Amino acid sequence: MKEELYQIKERVFEINSKLSESSLVIQNFGNASSRFSEGFVIKPSGVDLSNSNLSEMVALDFDGNKLDGLLKPSSDEPTHRIIYKTKEEVGGIVHSHSKFATAFAQAKLKIDNFGTTHSDFSKYSILVTDQLNKDQVKKDYELNTGIKILEKLQEEGLEILEVPGILTVRHGVFAWGNSIEEAYNNAEINEYVAEMCFITRSLNPNAKTIEEYIAEKHFNRKHGPNKYYGQ
Repeated sequence: MKEELYQIKERVFEINSKLSESSLVIQNFGNASSRFSEGFVIKPSGVDLSNSNLSEMVALDFDGNKLDGLLKPSSDEPTHRIIYKTKEEVGGIVHSHSKFATAFAQAKLKIDNFGTTHSDFSKYSILVTDQLNKDQVKKDYELNTGIKILEKLQEEGLEILEVPGILTVRHGVFAWGNSIEEAYNNAEINEYVAEMCFITRSLNPNAKTIEEYIAEKHFNRKHGPNKYYGQ
């Protein structure tokens, strides 16, 4: 196995194992993937990661052709693939079914930005995709899920790395980042801000979203060209 592919498989196995042991998923739900020079590596479908190893991770090219691995890739592979194929800046993707964020997805509600904690990671709301029609679900469901993600970002005029992820309606969370490790961190962030949004709305149904200039300040001091924030 080429050294690069070995290292990517190791990272993908580690993050998928971490995901399976986290509160972001239950049982064998969820999956994580990472880009590499020839394509991407993703968790196999339906495996128990406690009885798996890095060699079982599956490598594919951006047209879905298998490059390495004996097992079938995750059923969500086409969603990951269309994002990688379309957005070269994305280095890793994590799909989760975390409780609060998935509840927002089921309710078809975006996660509004009410404060500075959310703003530390994104100035924007965490969006929810539009519903697929019956034909889109029956044929190429997972691929169409990815297309809906890209359409929603384009509709809102957002670059993909301006938000830590998106809610797929009725389904769950897709988080991303420059690396698979950052994508995992962003999956945690999506869940955290979803819970905060839920609590805020519960305490005050009339709560207003954060002022744009405050959100701008908090995001830029951590991510802007003259960033200076650290704890």
